[in-house]
Amino acid sequence: MKYACPRCRALSIPGLAKRWSDRRFPAKCAKCGGLSHVLASTSSGIVVGTFLVLLGSMVAAAGAMSWSLAVSGVCLSVASNMWAWRRAVLIPIPKESVDNARAVSWALAGVYALIALLGN
Repeated sequence: MKYACPRCRALSIPGLAKRWSDRRFPAKCAKCGGLSHVLASTSSGIVVGTFLVLLGSMVAAAGAMSWSLAVSGVCLSVASNMWAWRRAVLIPIPKESVDNARAVSWALAGVYALIALLGN
C-alpha cells in the first residue's frame, strides 16, 4: 500500500517506509524527494495499543480457556495495528532537521558508551 506525500500529495510513500520513519530516518517521496515522518508519540502509541489489545485478549482467553478467543484476539490486535497505521499522519521534515537528529543520536550514543565504560 502506498501513502500520500504530505508535500506533493502523490501516492508515492511505501507502507513500510511510513512504519519505520522517524526524525533520523524519514520516509522519502519517490516523486518530489520530500522527507516526512510519523511522530514518535504516534508510533509508540500504536505499538503500546497493539500490545495492550493483545495482552487483554490473551488474559481473557486464558480466563475462559478458549483457543478461539486467543486466535480472535490476535486477529483483533493485527487489525487494530493496521487501522492505526493507516490513520497515522506523515509530517514533513526539512533535511537540516534530519541531519541534526542524526548528529544528536550519534552524540548520545557516544555519551552512553562513555558512561558505560567509566561506570564500572
